[in-house]
Amino acid sequence: MADEKMIPPSLVQWGCLAILLGVIALTVAGGIWLFTRAPGVPTDARPTATVYTITPSPPSAAPPALTPTPSSPNSIGIGARVKVSGTGNAGLSMRAAPSTTAERIDIAQEGEVLLVVGGPKEADGYRWWFVRDELNTQREGWVAADYLVPAQ
Repeated sequence: MADEKMIPPSLVQWGCLAILLGVIALTVAGGIWLFTRAPGVPTDARPTATVYTITPSPPSAAPPALTPTPSSPNSIGIGARVKVSGTGNAGLSMRAAPSTTAERIDIAQEGEVLLVVGGPKEADGYRWWFVRDELNTQREGWVAADYLVPAQ
């Protein structure tokens, strides 16, 4: 036993202190992780991508319909230019389908002028018109007629 080397007591104390600090750090990190994750959400939940597919409709054999002109300057119909009015500056939802629950594509601002290109359809207590932005023809959607007035 006399030949065995002794570890100095200060080195043992420092080693024990390092182990104790490591255990405390891991406990704190685990507690933070445990209390900051959302309750009831499994830890392996991952967001998934949604893939949208657009299927073109088959061509119809029917001849193209003529676009009627509005009967009077105060009426709304296909071919009429209309202005968004009465939204209280909240704007008018442009939707993917004529329904209050359909996806909102965009918002037409109060006073904005649009071209009526389709409709009308009756749904959810509203008359709906399909409108298009004349300055950006890719911007189009269904809007409720209650917030449209003929553009002057």
